[in-house]
Amino acid sequence: MRRLSRALTPTYLPLIAALAATLLALTWAGPVAAAESVPSGAKEALAPVTKMIGTLVAIAIGLGVTICGAVIVWGGIEKTVAGANADAEHRAQKRITNGITGLVWMILAGVIVSTITAIAIAYGLIERPF
Repeated sequence: MRRLSRALTPTYLPLIAALAATLLALTWAGPVAAAESVPSGAKEALAPVTKMIGTLVAIAIGLGVTICGAVIVWGGIEKTVAGANADAEHRAQKRITNGITGLVWMILAGVIVSTITAIAIAYGLIERPF
């Protein structure tokens, strides 16, 4: 496995360097310059779109959290019913682990979206979606 990661590092090095350069350029330019260049008419015209996108993202994250919770409960029921069957218990444990992993990813996605939205609102790029 280590040989594979060493072989992939030179392959992804230009991509990582380009990403770092882009982030540095965005940090250097600053969001304030972008906020000043957005016309007020465009903000007003895009307000319904930003509200719709915010609603869709909130629904998607909420649905994902609900599905992950259902998968965890399902795995718990399977583990309870498995009894002495080690294979069924292993599958149930794997299902619970996958549900918890998905739940962590959904919470992380919610935090990232909330942070980006808060930054965009603070710099005046968009209106408050809710």
